[in-house]
Amino acid sequence: MTRLALLASLALGALSACEASRLHEAPAPPSKPTATATATSSGAAENPLDAGTDAQPDAAPLRAQHEPDGNDDATNEPGASGPRLTSATLTKVGVPPLGLTRICDLRAFAGSLYAAHANQPLGSDGATITRFTPDAAKPFAVAFDWNRIGEPTKGGGGGQGFLRVHALGGRLFVPDADPPYGGLGAVDWGTEGYVFVSDREGVFARARYPHAGLPGRPDANRKAGASVLPRAYHVLDVASYRGHLYASTGSVPPNERAWQGPAPGALHMATPDLSRFTYTLGFPSPYPGGVWRLTYLVRFRDSLYAGLQDFDGKSPFDYARFTLPEGRDVLREGDGVGKRVTDRGAAFTLRWYADRGALYWIAGTWGGPVTLRKTTDGDTWDTVDLPADVGRPTDVVRFGGELVVLTERALVGLGEGGEPARIIATITDKKSPFALDDAFCAAPLGVLGGVLYAGGQRGGALYRFDPAAPPAPPP
Repeated sequence: MTRLALLASLALGALSACEASRLHEAPAPPSKPTATATATSSGAAENPLDAGTDAQPDAAPLRAQHEPDGNDDATNEPGASGPRLTSATLTKVGVPPLGLTRICDLRAFAGSLYAAHANQPLGSDGATITRFTPDAAKPFAVAFDWNRIGEPTKGGGGGQGFLRVHALGGRLFVPDADPPYGGLGAVDWGTEGYVFVSDREGVFARARYPHAGLPGRPDANRKAGASVLPRAYHVLDVASYRGHLYASTGSVPPNERAWQGPAPGALHMATPDLSRFTYTLGFPSPYPGGVWRLTYLVRFRDSLYAGLQDFDGKSPFDYARFTLPEGRDVLREGDGVGKRVTDRGAAFTLRWYADRGALYWIAGTWGGPVTLRKTTDGDTWDTVDLPADVGRPTDVVRFGGELVVLTERALVGLGEGGEPARIIATITDKKSPFALDDAFCAAPLGVLGGVLYAGGQRGGALYRFDPAAPPAPPP
């Protein structure tokens, strides 16, 4: 049975053509700014899926946090607090080798900008990490190649997308969204996933000769390699939470049979030596049937937030929130709460971004808009209004002393202290390089050396926003 047939049998493959078309057809934000809307996330039991998932209070008591909000290591990149961009122009920097179709994430590390590449995530072969070092003789280089060119393609010969690259504990972590052949059998012949870990200089171990085999295991100090996630179908993100590394997945629970039994979303926790991430908990809990994935992760107010996908699109939840009780430092089954903000649930999360006591969330619903929302308490969400006709948002980051939002058609500044959002740069190309047409990969922003970069979705190109020259004084 081919890998695609197996995926189809459990509905674990890429987004269906119907779903993809609905994403294409989802309307852009309203043509006129609307009043800020406020929604409160709910964990109330509205159907059997809610059973057993709301054992914790919605609002955590005010106290000192155990760790800062966010995900990646803190950086001191110039530009985040520099002069505000008032006007900018978009410049194409270039196309890295093996840049594939898309850049799904950008991360500054050790003086370079790392990019995670894909073609059609979870749908077609192609998975590369590239490195951009502006002052190098050859600025672009391949940091890790998981395309496995030349290997048998039946069942998916290469990785099917790198969607995130994270700097955690002084190293880079890259989850393999859809591994070759459903896994190479390093630990589990049923199915297994991988997280590729760099050394402390950002160097990854190469695929093994002669058949592009899995790199060896990393260690806890500096050795690069591939951590194995037994029983994981897909590995979508990695985050640090309360002293442990967790990976978000769609997986097979312990004692169940791969490709035929339950398929919940799951968190796997790294072993101390980083050789494996082992199954820790499933979500929803109890498992209600169907095929689920936990997607993108972020810490906020001492909880771990996870995007959520169920293949049938019937989830009453938009995301999951995991919170440790006092006195325990490891998550376990039942620690997750399903939350809903949208009218119908089943939202797909594109980005989380924590900044100065607030959490920003870019998410959409099938057939509906993609919206940027903000919360300061983790429960009450405000819609962030964007200017008219800028398209759907794809990423948000702090640059020039304010938050800036990349949309399909513009770079938007959010200002400070209640200022109205304003357009910094307009994308004039007939086909925008930042068009949103995949629910797993949205155009990212990254900051390196005081420069704001953006990853394209057509041809894998890297772009930057240059400050526009001031207008010439009148004669």
